[in-house]
Amino acid sequence: MKDYNFTRPIDTDEFSDATSLLKNFKEGKTTSLDVVEKSLRSIADNHERLNAMTQLFAKEALEEAKKSTEKKQTKKIGKLEGIPISLKESIGVEGEEVTGGSIRMPVQIAKADALVVQRLKKEGAIIIARTNTPEFSFGHETRSPRFGVTNHPYLEDYIPGGSSGGESALIASGGSVIGIGTDVGGSIRYPAHCCGLVGFKPSGTAVSKKGVFPFVEREDWYLNDWLAVGPITHTVRDAKLVYEVIADKALDDNLVSNNLDNAELLISTDFDSEIRNETIKEVLIHAKQSLLNEGMTPRNLEINNIGKIHWNFGKMMIKAMKLGLKNWLRNDKDVGISVFVESLRRVIGEKTVSKEIYSVLLASKFLEPSDKDLEKLIQFYKQEKEELHKKIGRKGVLLLPTSGDIALKHNQTIQIDMSPLVPNIFSPMIFTNVMNLPSITIPAWKHRDRKTGLPTSVMLCCLPNSESLLFEAASKLEKVLN
Repeated sequence: MKDYNFTRPIDTDEFSDATSLLKNFKEGKTTSLDVVEKSLRSIADNHERLNAMTQLFAKEALEEAKKSTEKKQTKKIGKLEGIPISLKESIGVEGEEVTGGSIRMPVQIAKADALVVQRLKKEGAIIIARTNTPEFSFGHETRSPRFGVTNHPYLEDYIPGGSSGGESALIASGGSVIGIGTDVGGSIRYPAHCCGLVGFKPSGTAVSKKGVFPFVEREDWYLNDWLAVGPITHTVRDAKLVYEVIADKALDDNLVSNNLDNAELLISTDFDSEIRNETIKEVLIHAKQSLLNEGMTPRNLEINNIGKIHWNFGKMMIKAMKLGLKNWLRNDKDVGISVFVESLRRVIGEKTVSKEIYSVLLASKFLEPSDKDLEKLIQFYKQEKEELHKKIGRKGVLLLPTSGDIALKHNQTIQIDMSPLVPNIFSPMIFTNVMNLPSITIPAWKHRDRKTGLPTSVMLCCLPNSESLLFEAASKLEKVLN
């Protein structure tokens, strides 16, 4: 392998995943206090360079780490006891602000911890920080009017992904061991892909979104299936560990034995996505062969209408965002946003929303579906999802690229996010959101981009309730890609 000027953190003596740390705590090799202090030093050393963190709980984290370190084995030890964890800013913490990264939306104070935070704390996790997100978590680059731009942890001209990019930058730089993000179009997996981490997007209803912004009020609203809460970690085993803590129900282990002989590896030869980087094609070939070597049975999977699925996703997201923006963009005087006035503001350099949100406001004038058309689109997705789920089956694992390119440079993603042209490099992630497929991104540090040294990745997907099979396949693949 070429000798690049940075290495995978988990391959150094400085970083360990949560599973290793928990073992070390038990054996007395290190303590929670040691790890939290090291995380705080990393945040302090890197904050000015990365701008990943929006809120730090240093005093509280140190106090919790001391308590965890002093716990006796006779007391109940949580599954994440003493592990520092960070949260995307959109995830509510009792008494703290939720801003959506906006300077227009009136600040909301969380009345209670989000349910996912409650579950983490119950198992001994220590909340060390909250992290940057693009305005209203919309966009694949992490840049907001309120908190500014977050840089890639290895190459500052590049992005750490979005919308959970603050999480990926913080974790990759040692600021926390595990992060919790949200994902409606790749917002967990793309940051993981950009920074060489593991990102797991559960099914939309697997992890409670109570107390997580944007608030989905209706259970029958399509965004409820598309939007998911999940972990960003260094390893697959950590992703599984966290998921077992935050999920509404336990994993079904009946599908998994000690091998993958009963599982099917699904290959879509006609998946219409744009792959710009040759190394990503190479890692897909390597991943396919490695999983077949593990005993998986290959099966071609025909996926129809991917272009239509992707195009309609954009229109439906504009509809959902427009409904949300109507309330979110009312300032403290209860005055809503005027696209005309905002356009004038941008001319004189006094913009009040990000260019991503401004683009949504403009696009809604032309692309927002009527209520009648929206119902037709919802029925289209229901039919497509039902047919796809039948094709995949309980024992199927689908192999896809996470993205068609490595991490991009700053200011490039909006050209892709708002483009009416399909396919694009984000279509595999978007596809798995709207088809409600649990999906995990596995970094491939052995397959780095030749020019930059940035890692690539692949993505595995399955049906809801087949997550145990997904984690098993991902753990096997992780060993050969790293």
